[in-house]
Amino acid sequence: MADSSPLAAMVSAVSRPNLVPAVRPAVPEHAATTLHFGTFEVDLQSRELRKHGLRIRLAQKPFQILELLLNAGGQVVTRESLRKKLWPDTHVGYEHSLNTAVNTLRDLLGDSAHNPRYIETLPRLGYRFISPVTLPPSALRTQKKMLVVLPFENLSGDSGQDFFADGVTEEITAQIGQISPKRLGVIARTSAALYKGVRKSVSEIAAELGVDYILEGSVRKSAGSVRITTQLIAAADQSHLWSASYDRELGDVLVVQSETAREITKSLAVELLPE
Repeated sequence: MADSSPLAAMVSAVSRPNLVPAVRPAVPEHAATTLHFGTFEVDLQSRELRKHGLRIRLAQKPFQILELLLNAGGQVVTRESLRKKLWPDTHVGYEHSLNTAVNTLRDLLGDSAHNPRYIETLPRLGYRFISPVTLPPSALRTQKKMLVVLPFENLSGDSGQDFFADGVTEEITAQIGQISPKRLGVIARTSAALYKGVRKSVSEIAAELGVDYILEGSVRKSAGSVRITTQLIAAADQSHLWSASYDRELGDVLVVQSETAREITKSLAVELLPE
C-alpha cells in the first residue's frame, strides 16, 4: 500500500507570514530521518536538533511539537490535536503548558510569533510550519542535484519591463525542469519568485531551499534590443561555474524568451549533467 503519511507530502517551498506554503514533490520517507530547514537540522531518529552541526538541548515537549509540525507537511496542526497527542490526560491548564512549550521552541529557533520565519500561529486554531523543509544538501546530492532559478533582475530602469524579466525566468525554469527530472531537480517557480527583490546571500538561499546550484541573471533593454546575462553559482563554495550574455533584437517577445532559455538550458545540461 502506498505511503500516505503527512511526512510523505513534506513542504519545501519558501513561505512568508500569511502565505500558505506551496507543496513540492515529497521527500522519500525512508530517507527523511534527518530534515533540514534554515540553518537547522532535525534528526527524527535520534531526536536531536542541531544548528550548524552543533546539538541544541531541547526538552521533550517542544521537540514533539516540532516533530508534529514537520510531519504535517505544511498543514495546520490544531491546538486540540496537540492536546490529545501530548497532554491526553490533561483538560485543565494544558493551554499554559502548550504556550510555554511553543515559546521555548521559538526561542531556540530564534523565531518570533509576530514575524514568523518557521512557526506561524493561527489565532485560536493552531500552528503551521512555514519554512522550506528538505533533506540536507549532502543527502540531496546522493539522490539528484537541486537547482533554483532566481527571479531575473530588471536593469532597464523601467519597472514596466518587469514582465519581460519574469517571463525569461519562467521560461528558463520550465525548460531546465525538462532536462532530466530524475537527475536534476528544479525548485518551483512560485517558490523561487518569493525571493524577488530579497537581498540574501547565496549561502542563505541555498540553505533555505536545500539546493546545490543557483542560477541568477539580469535583463537590460535598450531601444529595440535586449541583453540577457546569467551565471551559475555553486552553493558549496559560492563560486561561478558558468556565465553567458545573450544579445537579441526585440521582435516577438515570446520567441526571444524561448530561444534564449533553450540556449541556457543546453549549456547547463553540459555543465551539470555531463555524460
